[in-house]
Formats: sequence, C-alpha cells, structure tokens
Amino acid sequence: MSHKQFISGYKSVSLDYLVSTPKALRILLIHRRGDNRFQSLLFKSVCTLLAVVGAGICVFSLVPTFLALGVVAQGSCLFALLIWLRAGDIFLEFALEDEWFFELATECHALSIFEDTEVSLPQPGN
Repeated sequence: MSHKQFISGYKSVSLDYLVSTPKALRILLIHRRGDNRFQSLLFKSVCTLLAVVGAGICVFSLVPTFLALGVVAQGSCLFALLIWLRAGDIFLEFALEDEWFFELATECHALSIFEDTEVSLPQPGN
C-alpha cells in the first residue's frame, strides 16, 4: 500500500494497523529524536518513571513488603502500557505526515496495514 492510498484509506475506509512497538521505538529514537512530540513523550516518561520509583521507595518503607511489591508491580505495568500505547500513536502520526517515514516503517515491518473486510454485525434499531 502506498502512502497516498494509506492517506485516502485512512479517511474513508476502515483500516486496521499493527504497530511493532519495539521496532517503532527504535525507528523513533534514530530518526525522530529531535521532534517536539517525541521529546515530550520521553520527558513525560522519565518523570513518570521517577515518580513510580520514588513511590516504590516510600511504599517499601511504610507497608509490608508483599503489599508494597504488588503496588509497585501494578504501577510499573501501567507505566509500561501507557508508554507502549503513546509510542504507537506518535509513530502512526509520523507515518501519516511523512511519506518517507511511512515507507521506512512499512519496509522495516514496524507498521502493517490491513483493510477491514469483515461485514459488521447489524446494529439494533436498523
């Protein structure tokens, strides 16, 4: 799929995207390190990571270890999930904006695009 087909399909057809986040993060770190949106993601990620580590240190000194470990583990997983999702969104935004970046992403198999061919189920009231 070319970039022009992707842009026109993005607006008119139901497309499905598969973003390989580890590959996407590598490409973003190499090619888009200076972009404000990506720098904002990195800054927020570092601040959030420091907050999770600080909260973990405080929790370990205040409550029993088993309970503290459960709280810190859930906080860490939530932190990783949010970074994972936001990095995929930024990656897709860059692919929509720049044809060269789109070609790079699809050649590296960091971005796969599928057209939704399934017929949707009838909705109630139709």
